[in-house]
This record gives sequence, C-alpha cells and structure tokens, in this order.
Amino acid sequence: MVMDNDIFFNEPSISAEPLRNFLSDCSRKFKEFCILDGALDIKLFDHLDNLKSADELSREIGTDYVILKNICEILLNLGFIKKEGESFKNTELSSLYLKSDSLLYQKEVLKNIKNGFELWRRLTNVLENGPIKVLEEDFFQDNLIHSLASEILCGELQKTVKIIAEFPEFKKAEKLLDLGGGHGLYSIAFTRLNKNLKAYVFDFPNVIKDTEAYIRKFKAERVNVISGNLFKDDIGKGYDIILFSYNPGGKNPNLVPKICSSLKEGGLFITKHAFYHREEGSRDYLLDVEWNLSAFEGVHKGSKIYNFAGDLSYEDYLDLLERYFSIEKIVEGDEFGSYSYLSKFGDTLGSKIIIAKKKP
Repeated sequence: MVMDNDIFFNEPSISAEPLRNFLSDCSRKFKEFCILDGALDIKLFDHLDNLKSADELSREIGTDYVILKNICEILLNLGFIKKEGESFKNTELSSLYLKSDSLLYQKEVLKNIKNGFELWRRLTNVLENGPIKVLEEDFFQDNLIHSLASEILCGELQKTVKIIAEFPEFKKAEKLLDLGGGHGLYSIAFTRLNKNLKAYVFDFPNVIKDTEAYIRKFKAERVNVISGNLFKDDIGKGYDIILFSYNPGGKNPNLVPKICSSLKEGGLFITKHAFYHREEGSRDYLLDVEWNLSAFEGVHKGSKIYNFAGDLSYEDYLDLLERYFSIEKIVEGDEFGSYSYLSKFGDTLGSKIIIAKKKP
C-alpha cells in the first residue's frame, strides 16, 4: 500500500517496466498496422514498380510530402519497400501481395482485421450486456468471404486441392457440391483440374452473389450456385464428391445422414474443420473471447472458437462417419494450413481434412 506521504519520494516497490513494455508493443504494432492499411488505401504500392522519390510519390498520389516520406521510411524498416539513394521501390513480397491488381492482393485481410478491432472495442459492452447479436448469413457476407478467399490463395487452397486431386474418385468425378462454399474458389480450382467436372456452390442467398462475382472474375464455366440454408433446404442428389469446409455446421451430427444421402454410392465426402478432441481445452484463449463477442441468432455457440452447442468431438464424429462411410484418409493441419496465425477468425487452428467414401 502506497501512502500519500511516500509517493513523491519513494519509487514503487514493483517496477512498471513489464506493463510499459506491453503497452509499447501494442502502441507501435497498432500504428504500424495503420501505416500499412493507409498505404493500401492510397494505393501506394501501385506506384512503386519503379524507383520513385517521396517527392515524386506525393505529387503522383496527391498526399502530404512530409507524412508520406516518413511512411515510406517506416515501410522500409518493416521490409515492405526497398530504397536506393533517396528513391523507393516495392519488394517482391509487396508486388505480389500489396498491389491492387494482383490476384493475391491482401487488402481484404487487413479490412477483416480492422472489423475485428471494432468488435473488440465493444468488449466492455459485451461483458455487461452479453454478446452482440448477428444473423449468420450477414456475418459471412460482409468482408469475411473476401478475406478468407485472399488468405487461402496464399497456399492453403493449392495444398488442399493437391491432396484431393490425388484420389482416383476425383479424376472420375462429374458432379461436385461445395457445401457452404462461400467464395467458391475450391470449386473453381477443381473444375480446372477435371475438365468433365461440374461444381455447385451451395450457400445463403446473400452470400451467393459474392460467389458469382468470383466465378466471373476467374471465368469459371462449369461452376454454378445453389442458394439456401443447408440445415433446412434440399441440397440436391447424385454428387460424386461433397466438400464441406470451415462451416458452422461442420461438426453437427444431423448433417451427416443428409450429406450421405446426397452422394452416389462410392462418392467422396471431404470435410475440413477444426475438430476438438474429447475433453480438449482451449487452443487460443484470445480467439475464444473473440468468438464469444458475437452470437448468431437462433444458434448457440460453444465456449471455444469454431465450436457450437451440439457439435461432436473428433472421436465421436469419426464414429458417426463410420456408420455411413469408410474413412480413406485423415490429413493433419500442418500439411495444408498455415501456422503463422493472424489471431483472428479464419485461422486454421489445427484443422483436419477427413476424406471418406460412401459405403455400398
């Protein structure tokens, strides 16, 4: 206990340095994030294919010279641009991921992180009044679909497609369902590999419009959309393959019989989700808190990220699958996912791919 008489003359008995170091890290990293986000907003990297001085850049873009010069020096220190003399130029990384005309442009990922910041700013309100209510279809519609699309194009999609393409059933497949497929990039990739394959992306009506935009963007000719609610509506029949990836219903036992009945005999069911083992605790307390800052109307979340009331454990899910399918392969997350987590919704968090074949 510090007495009034002592506070002016005696240093605290416990140093504030650990707290100050933490706050310093938070302060600098947030400001550096804002620097990169602002650079993307003004399309700075679009102007740096060739060496340019800060003066040239400020005149081209129409920005304050002093601030822009300092921003360039910061981006230099962060490794996003390089410098020769007094001129700046993109690094290879920035040309690939930070130019707006690149197919791997990551602006939507930064936007998604910013949206998460806004949610975290309401933490006190959530503690006092409970989670923020959102509609499930609205949660996935806004920016999340585009952020997830940008993220998986950085390696996860390519690795996942390669794993599935090795199966002889894929090579012979003619009809694929991408259940809750959102952006539809998996379907687009699969139809490019298999010229006889037609793919159908099933998702909420207001999500499907984004799917159609990706279909147009990548000029996919054999990818179609089906709008609906996978818990309530018919998902179709006669599929050779059903892909079910990163969906809130991914571990719900009620969907397994429905999926099985929609597959042809010998068809493949491929599910990719973050499965929790029996009695497994948190994988990331920070993300568990973020997960519970919001609540889907009519759907009860579990206490851990990617977990819902009624979800089966990994072991119980396998037991259920084996009533309808034979398990062909289980792929661990480090074979297809990234462990450079962004600490936000969308991280793989040790997900698995389970590939199962429908029993006769």
